[in-house]
Amino acid sequence: MYENLIPVMLMLAAGVVWRKLEPGGLPVAELRAVLNSLVINLLAPALILNVFLQSTPDLTLLKVPATGVVVILAGMVACVVVFGAMEKLGWITRPQAGALILATAFGNGLGAAVPVIEGLYGAADAIRVPLVYDLMATIPIVWSVGVMLVARYGADGPPAGVGLVFLKLPPFWTLIVAIGLNFSGVTLPDGVTATIDSLGMAAVPLLLFLVGTTFELTKLKLILLAVPALVLKIVGGGAVGYFAAAGLGLSGELLGATVITAAAPSIAVGIALSEKYKLDSALFSTVLTLTTVGYVLVAPLLQQAF
Repeated sequence: MYENLIPVMLMLAAGVVWRKLEPGGLPVAELRAVLNSLVINLLAPALILNVFLQSTPDLTLLKVPATGVVVILAGMVACVVVFGAMEKLGWITRPQAGALILATAFGNGLGAAVPVIEGLYGAADAIRVPLVYDLMATIPIVWSVGVMLVARYGADGPPAGVGLVFLKLPPFWTLIVAIGLNFSGVTLPDGVTATIDSLGMAAVPLLLFLVGTTFELTKLKLILLAVPALVLKIVGGGAVGYFAAAGLGLSGELLGATVITAAAPSIAVGIALSEKYKLDSALFSTVLTLTTVGYVLVAPLLQQAF
């Protein structure tokens, strides 16, 4: 059952090893910054174009981001209630509550979900699910109300002017172009499509490598604090995703891929957000590690269930 995910596990492991060894003496934080920029500005847009140019138009796919909105909003409410209560009881600090919300309420289609779904389904049509989910639901919410929410748990309060940050991200606009090309039936020259395909293929392993470089499991206390987040993210996200997607009429492969995406771990760039707004970055990394490992183990079970 897990054979198709062996490449996923090995690429995650490569990131973990790189983080420990730091070949060439280059700090892993600097490496992440450069590679994140490369992915966001070049490789992820190429992946989006490649997937949509190779697939058939499907209006049903618009139900995927609708599901994502339901999952994310439900996750935000649940996280504020659960982790807010833990803070009031004195079990966690305010920066820890913010880190737990950031690590739990939001998924990452462009991180773990794309390679996992590619490994499980191996079809361009299924890979469209995490891309649309991320770019039309996760990214707009994270970079607007999401950032403002978690920033309230930091030392400096919510920043100004973050509401339209996602409009500056190349993948979002690439998705609009890709959908337009997909429905218009426009055919690009072979040389252009071959280039887009090559760049897009590089995105998936690099995304997994980047997630692996964030892995951290060093403190038992942080691991224990991460357990509620693990349950909310994978079990809660998957359950809400199933009921929302099924309620909207999704079925078969689209339903399965949507549920798997809904259970995906948080955005790796959350580490940068944690540091920017002075949350508990070590706790965020611990939650991201546990939810990623748990996600890779649970995803094949979700595929079999749907």
